[in-house]
Amino acid sequence: MVQKIMDSKTLSLVILAGGMGSRYKGQKQIDPIGPSKETLMEYSIFDAFSCGIKHFVFIINEQFNAETKKYFQNLIEKNGGKVEFVLQTTYTSVPRGIYDTIEKREKPWGTGHALMITKNHLNNPFIVINADDFYGRKAYEKANELVQNEKITANTYGMVAYKLANTISENGSVSRGVCTVTNGHLENVVERTNIYSNENGEIVFEEDDNVLPLDGDTAVSMNFFVLHPSIFRKLEDKFEEFLHENASQLKAEFFLPKVVNDMIKEDQLEVIVEKSDDNWFGMTYPEDREVVVNSIQNLINDQKYPNSLWT
Repeated sequence: MVQKIMDSKTLSLVILAGGMGSRYKGQKQIDPIGPSKETLMEYSIFDAFSCGIKHFVFIINEQFNAETKKYFQNLIEKNGGKVEFVLQTTYTSVPRGIYDTIEKREKPWGTGHALMITKNHLNNPFIVINADDFYGRKAYEKANELVQNEKITANTYGMVAYKLANTISENGSVSRGVCTVTNGHLENVVERTNIYSNENGEIVFEEDDNVLPLDGDTAVSMNFFVLHPSIFRKLEDKFEEFLHENASQLKAEFFLPKVVNDMIKEDQLEVIVEKSDDNWFGMTYPEDREVVVNSIQNLINDQKYPNSLWT
């Protein structure tokens, strides 16, 4: 058997495209939003190509049909890239001993599980993103710079953070991973829920029946990580612990940011934080679609993207 050699300067893109979109009420990953019917993740793929990324791994669910797979495979291969699809189900990489416990489960196991099942498809540093989020090209440039400077190692990962004010939805409250950053490194991430902009334009969140303020310049994690394959061993260990405690909980999820946060607390990891001033936007609610369509059109008008990405 030929052992693969780690290439520390080659960067892959992992796209989490298996979420069910419960609040959005549809397959938002493949909803056409560009003027030439591009999906939101095609702008991420375009930005990745612009930074020299040629390897793409999609984590998909059973609703990601053969026609959609063929579309993305053709798109990526025509542009000189390689693509792999990994199917995430509730039974993927789950011990048979708990099958009966989870037979009624409908939700996938979460982002940590989704990434864990790509173990055999990645042998170099990689970016992880959500399919239904727009991050902007600067994030990919910063990630690539970390990799080219060999900053991403078995004990040092990266993350691109955004200003909280640049991530708020006009159509409802959101949850955000609020970051504490010290000397350019992530100290911890605290998940805040029910964040919204009030009638005075102030950003607040609700906790224990209290409404508390949040600074719009606060750095938040939007699940844009730059990782090393060393994370797979930790994901497997943590997922085993998670199943032991939560297998019977039909809606419990195994989240990637929590694993990263735990590794920091256990002094196993440092995470370099790069900050982007770009606007992040995504499709959490059906009403967000119009905002996303207009935001993409504004970027096209500013000549950040061509009117048609692939022609």
